[in-house]
Amino acid sequence: MVKVIVGRRGFQVRRILMSRLLLLVVITLVLGAMAWLIQGLESRGQERADAQGATTAEVIAATVVRPRLGASDLARGQLSAEDLTGLRDDVDQLRDDGQLLGLRVWSLDGTPLFDGSPASGALQPSDSDLVRARQGKLWAASGQAADGQSQLRVYLPLSTAEQNAGSRGALVQVVLPHGDLTAAAQDRLLRQQASVVVIFGLVIVGLVWLRHRLLRRERHARHDPLTGLLNRRALYEDARGLLAKASFKRPLAFLLLDLSEFKSVNDTLGHTAGDLLLQRVAATLQAAVRPEDLVVRLGGDEFGVLLAHLPDTAAAQGRAEQLLRRLREAPFTVEGVDLSVDASIGVALAPEHGRTLPELLQRADVAMYQAKRSRRGTAVYDPRTDQHTVGQLAMVTDLRRALDNDEFVLHYQPKVSLRDMQVTSVEALVRWRHPTRGLLPPGEFLPVLERSGLMQPLTRWVLRQAIQQAASWRRAGMPLQVAVNISPRSLLQDDLPARVLAALLAAELPASLLQLEITETAVMTNPERAAFVLTQLQSRGVEVAIDDFGAGYTSLAFLRILPITALKIDRSLIKDMLDQEADEAVTSAVTDLAHRLGFSVIAEGVESLALLDRLAALGCDQVQGYVISAPLPPAALEGWLADWQARRSTPVETAAAS
Repeated sequence: MVKVIVGRRGFQVRRILMSRLLLLVVITLVLGAMAWLIQGLESRGQERADAQGATTAEVIAATVVRPRLGASDLARGQLSAEDLTGLRDDVDQLRDDGQLLGLRVWSLDGTPLFDGSPASGALQPSDSDLVRARQGKLWAASGQAADGQSQLRVYLPLSTAEQNAGSRGALVQVVLPHGDLTAAAQDRLLRQQASVVVIFGLVIVGLVWLRHRLLRRERHARHDPLTGLLNRRALYEDARGLLAKASFKRPLAFLLLDLSEFKSVNDTLGHTAGDLLLQRVAATLQAAVRPEDLVVRLGGDEFGVLLAHLPDTAAAQGRAEQLLRRLREAPFTVEGVDLSVDASIGVALAPEHGRTLPELLQRADVAMYQAKRSRRGTAVYDPRTDQHTVGQLAMVTDLRRALDNDEFVLHYQPKVSLRDMQVTSVEALVRWRHPTRGLLPPGEFLPVLERSGLMQPLTRWVLRQAIQQAASWRRAGMPLQVAVNISPRSLLQDDLPARVLAALLAAELPASLLQLEITETAVMTNPERAAFVLTQLQSRGVEVAIDDFGAGYTSLAFLRILPITALKIDRSLIKDMLDQEADEAVTSAVTDLAHRLGFSVIAEGVESLALLDRLAALGCDQVQGYVISAPLPPAALEGWLADWQARRSTPVETAAAS
């Protein structure tokens, strides 16, 4: 059964109907040609049979009748008794041989001369036959006797001498056996007709087979072989017409869906189980949409849903949430294991977010990652949060140039011990000295660096510069430990320990004067690998601190095995601690936990004296923030340190206020 669906399947349905109609027309034409050819064969066969019969009749008339015709007898309108007896004997013999049923002879004035037919009702010659016979030429004509037998009329002219004697000839009727003389012709006709039927039958079978193969090939070209859903090619073909009709009043939405933890299913249960899960997810998605909507598999564990005829943006968001609920609630049992399926769905609208499918795919992809980061499950594309813009692409080019041209600089922010207000170390913070925009803070360019793959080259540069600066201060009699942030990707590199130790050796800096700060995210990406790399560094004397603790999802169990020396409490817990009892409680608990594990505690983002005093009361070891100092260039930091050292003996409030 074919459903005629207006919308995204209209083109496909019309194509199928047109192919079937074309096949029907071709078959009709072929069958018509068959009927015409068979009819033509029958006509030509009958003509050949008549011609063969006429020739036979002429032979019989010439060999049996002519010798019996005498001009003198014919002139008297009769045959001699001897001729009649001989003629009758010959006819009886031919009849016994099955070559003849009957024979009659008339004179040219219509007088019967001989009747050798056993059937009654002899055919009387017509006036036209008599007139034609009197013209004196041999001729033969086919017809049908009264009893339905084939009969032929033959005019036998006499010789010129006989005609001069008073007669011009006789008219002969020969009645042939039904079908006997045309059997060969009929056999040939039957064989020819059978050949035509077979040939055209093969043509029809070939056409049907060819159409089946074409449709099958087209289906394979447009469908995903694993799930049976339409593929990316079909999406581009079918979406073109729908996008052309989309308007702000009747938008079209594209939903990009990415399954969560699908890799774990493949790794744990095997790829066969993963394929089964994809098939069942595909069936669930297909059952959850309307007939006019389009569900496609884009590859891997990514699916797309094209929603047509939506009233507004809210409807698209609602449909995305509905699909997500269906996936979360549907039972998925694979290899005897009950699986719960979750996903992230990004939504892009046409024409609001794009008028072409590539634009919608890109916007939906951005929205999907927004949904992942926010952990909401679904998100509609918001251009205000899209970092994949033309400006961002231009910034990537500028950042590559900046790395080549040494446009980055390091500023250093001091960390102060709350026990004696002594500067214990400094943190190296990168800045970009842009040729036209001036000095840019890391928030302006670090996200772009992370997405573009340039973070590792910058991390290596920061590490070398900070180590060289710390070595320079040490040679100047001002030994300061310097802390360097290590990106998640750099942490998991096999050669990180070798690079760090090589840089320390080249600068002749003791490993104890270097502290690496890593984020919770970097650790949780691959905890075992992170522990292995950090242990190598810690065994050589390099200190390790967990940065932004409390902002991520570090398992407390890993704190027991990671070779760390300090925890830096994230500024999000610190900034509202005086007003939020919960934040203070968490900070106090983290401080107590760190001390129990033998770690020091550093609070970052401290911006007021009241907050500094409260952290000191909670037992925090070090603080870092604008209440102490903003990040400073190396020369400015040296002046600040000299001034801070001179006033270190003053009360905390006075020193911090300075």
